[in-house]
Amino acid sequence: MGPSPDVIRQRIAAACTEQGKSLATLSRVLGHQEGYIARFVRSAVPYELSAADRAKAAEYLGVPGPHLGAPARPDDLRAYAERKRYRPEYRTVLRRAT
Repeated sequence: MGPSPDVIRQRIAAACTEQGKSLATLSRVLGHQEGYIARFVRSAVPYELSAADRAKAAEYLGVPGPHLGAPARPDDLRAYAERKRYRPEYRTVLRRAT
């Protein structure tokens, strides 16, 4: 289960502020009217974004999909696998066939 809609609102607002991107631009990227994301962030209307909108927003903001409750992109999964493969505490246990 992903983050709640309230957490997603905070993360979208924080990412836009940090990167200097406007909520209106994000709304246009998602294919909605300019005030759509601003209403989502400030007034919780709509209560929750669709999975497709969350995925597009994550890609536009440059954050991993699960950070906004979207499915992981193939690049995210590949990066996760690489990190897991090269972790120093990761060990493989070999067992003898009996």
